[in-house]
Amino acid sequence: MKNKVIEKAIDMCGSQKKLALACGVTQATVSYWLRGMGISSQYLLKIEKATNKAITVEEIIKSLHE
Repeated sequence: MKNKVIEKAIDMCGSQKKLALACGVTQATVSYWLRGMGISSQYLLKIEKATNKAITVEEIIKSLHE
């Protein structure tokens, strides 16, 4: 099942690769996040920053429990 919040972050950044570059991870890692496989806490703020706080840490955490 796709993580809708990560899908939104990808759309905002333009691609999985661009979100990956902003977070310092590989495109494969972003794909892993998108498939709902979990996100290490060290990347939550990086995702928030990559989306200019349009997606918050709280939203990401909530999406992991849906």
